[in-house]
Amino acid sequence: MNMKGELSVDVADFRKLIRKNKIYVDKTKVIKNIIDRNGTYYFLSRPRRFGKSLLISTLKELYEGNKELFKGTYIYDKWNWSETYPIILIDLNDIDDETIESFEESLSIHLDRIAKNFSINLISKSSKDKFSELIEEVYLLYKQEVVVLVDEYDKPILNKIVDTSIAIKFQEKLKNFYGTLKSADSKLKFVFVTGITKFSKVSIFSDFNNLIDLTLNSDYSTICGYTDKEVEKYFKKFIDYYANLSGNTYNETLKLIKHHYDGYSWDGENFLYNPYSLMNFFNDDEFNNYWFESGTPNFLIKLLKKDFNIGNIFKQLTLSTSEFKTFDIKNLKQIPLLFQSGYLTIVKKEYENGKPIYTLKIPNNEVEESITENLFNNFLNKAENTFASKRKEIWQELKNGKCELLIKYLKKEIVNTPYQLKIRNWKYYQTLIYFIMKSLGFNTNSEISMFSGRLDIAIEEDSYFPFYDEKGNVIVIEVKYTQQKNRDIETLSYDAINQIKEKKYYEFYGDVNIIIIGLAIKEVKLKIGGSRIDMKCEIEKVTNSC
Repeated sequence: MNMKGELSVDVADFRKLIRKNKIYVDKTKVIKNIIDRNGTYYFLSRPRRFGKSLLISTLKELYEGNKELFKGTYIYDKWNWSETYPIILIDLNDIDDETIESFEESLSIHLDRIAKNFSINLISKSSKDKFSELIEEVYLLYKQEVVVLVDEYDKPILNKIVDTSIAIKFQEKLKNFYGTLKSADSKLKFVFVTGITKFSKVSIFSDFNNLIDLTLNSDYSTICGYTDKEVEKYFKKFIDYYANLSGNTYNETLKLIKHHYDGYSWDGENFLYNPYSLMNFFNDDEFNNYWFESGTPNFLIKLLKKDFNIGNIFKQLTLSTSEFKTFDIKNLKQIPLLFQSGYLTIVKKEYENGKPIYTLKIPNNEVEESITENLFNNFLNKAENTFASKRKEIWQELKNGKCELLIKYLKKEIVNTPYQLKIRNWKYYQTLIYFIMKSLGFNTNSEISMFSGRLDIAIEEDSYFPFYDEKGNVIVIEVKYTQQKNRDIETLSYDAINQIKEKKYYEFYGDVNIIIIGLAIKEVKLKIGGSRIDMKCEIEKVTNSC
């Protein structure tokens, strides 16, 4: 078989994966550790395309006692294969959720099909009652407790998240449907629910006081995604192959792969590769943003348009558990949804007064590049970036102490920003400029706190950018904004650059070439209505004596 035939690029079913001799990264040790807790109800939140469906199908084959499929895995000689259980698998990926009515009809048909596999005819009308009847009838038929597996429990809600009223209706529908599980408690052996958003006990699963949430539990944090050791154990020959193809060493190749696709964590200790992206990379022998391209983050664009604080995505955030881990449709917040959807991840977990404090950031280069490109095109409503081909020229001019091309570019993009998004304050323009620089591929950071104050924007030259030189360069930008008629824009730009000098923001950096820019923006209201933007910059090179 061709080597690439071993990759499970398009297979998310455990039985099919094993039968087709695909690579299975053995997660049965973690699975057994969960089952050994001897609980009944479990919940796991992970981003899309992160192995949740494969996990669900693995649990199905395990409880059905299909021992031959697990040969060579950790659990093979540690499981009682003589004990088998009937399985009810609800996969909401298969349910039509265009409307509440079509969802109810599709879910009912789905339950009828499951019942037919057990040779059971359901007589109930609603999906909720059919679910209850199905569990009851399967329990009586097998005289055995039932295993219920639910994949992507929240898909109908997320698909309608842009319409709060509709999303709430789906939430209420699902709450009633899943409530069936609580009333069937005595008939259930094991219940495992997966989804993207972390449940709130006052919403969908309010009846489940004993639901065990595994999402942030470090004991089970590696259940989806691949660790460093697993990547080298199962995919070494693919790493070798790409190393030979690209002319890099094995370690250089591994470092590149890690930079693009590693970095996800739910405990700040165990870091994982995105399995979907990794498989596609090995299959194509090309670094692409596979995971991001597999779906459009419309909810993310909606949230950012509502709360113009894009800089939050690109810098580390420190939050308490209550601030980011639950999901509330009526009060959507950027950070929880960004974390749960995979655009932010936990890089550190600490304790303050006995309570966990989490530090979050973007997990890897794939996500950072994808967010930047996607949001620049969607959020700023750009069909194309005509200056993208000139970014090297812009950078070279800046290193030579000139900023005319940069000002021309910034002004063009600011002027073309939809007026509905415009906010007349410094924060708006500072964030917009930061984001525009990000979109050009510059390694941009904002609001960097230091002893002397807070630096507006810094652009750092790094080794993975095409215009890298060995000396290294850092550009420090201070943004000033005014609407005052009597405020001179040239004086404003000098004020900005003098602030950098006085506070010595550049001392934050080590032995690099420092370029400082005072950027002034003046918005002038026009008599005929609307306004125009004037921009002025002062640029200097400074010596960092630190």
